[in-house]
Amino acid sequence: MPYPVTELCDRFSAMIMDVRHPEAEFSRIDSTEDYREDSLIFVSDTAQLGTTPPAVIVTTAKLAASIADHGSCVISVADVRVAQALIRQFYCDYDASDSEWDAIHPSAVIHPSAKLAADVRIGANTVVGKNVVIGQGTQVRANCVLEHDAVIGSDCIINNLVNIGYQCLLGDRVILRSGAIIGNEGFGFGQDQDSRYQRIPHTGIVEIQDDVQIGANCNIDRGTYGKTVIARGVKIDALCHVGHNCLVDEDALFVAQTGVAGSTRIGKRVVASGQTGIIDHRTIADDAILVHRCGVTEDIPNAGMWAGTPPKPFKEYVRGLNLDKKIEKLSARLKDLEHQRSK
Repeated sequence: MPYPVTELCDRFSAMIMDVRHPEAEFSRIDSTEDYREDSLIFVSDTAQLGTTPPAVIVTTAKLAASIADHGSCVISVADVRVAQALIRQFYCDYDASDSEWDAIHPSAVIHPSAKLAADVRIGANTVVGKNVVIGQGTQVRANCVLEHDAVIGSDCIINNLVNIGYQCLLGDRVILRSGAIIGNEGFGFGQDQDSRYQRIPHTGIVEIQDDVQIGANCNIDRGTYGKTVIARGVKIDALCHVGHNCLVDEDALFVAQTGVAGSTRIGKRVVASGQTGIIDHRTIADDAILVHRCGVTEDIPNAGMWAGTPPKPFKEYVRGLNLDKKIEKLSARLKDLEHQRSK
């Protein structure tokens, strides 16, 4: 099916700076390594262009000026990566609707009190509990469990094997990848006089706000009291854990295997690189970036890059690494001198 460039430009006018040959059409979106004459491609380096011109090139204004006018439509944008995200979401995203089955699979178990919008899709063997509410356009795929009184917003995608605990709240356009557990009981115990651990019930909830994505096999614990909050726009990679009563504020990003202990406050736009660990009751400032398997044992008071355990500003951390190397060299030199003297 051909798509007119004029339609694309109208839809994404806010990010388009200029268009050359807007009368063009494209039928598919491909990589720069494997495209056809009817393809739209995203180019961030002129070296990525092959000899055969594609139908449409999306690139920066600087690169657009250096691309020979060989007949392709050239669309200039400020950020090629953002353009790729938005355009591909609209034209060629993965269809998670399981459309080979009825909208409500015959094997699904749905409590009579549940309220489902007219166009909701429910996959095979999924269980929808008492008083659950599911908004318009939401897709719940196979083998999920939505416990009683959970509320799911509109246009969400709940992938296979997800468990959403009782009374938990999801906003609109939330994506939960396979195996995510939302609203499990947190890890809280009291140790009695016999050194035995007594379980503390966690009767709070998890609130996940709009436009959040949570990766495969993540665990977001419910609050002991109150709630654990994953704020608007947060993106969490696979195999991450957020403990009870945490706040992960807007547009934060966690890379795989990040772990956050209970009652921690993560600021807006914080980035935690892979295997970051944060102990309980810490506060991380807005716009902090935690790198090199950062081990957060103290509050992070300021924006910027932090690394190490306990965390230090990145430049200080690097100076420490260089000092360690110098100490190793001096130690080796000292051993050589002692060995020479002993002869």
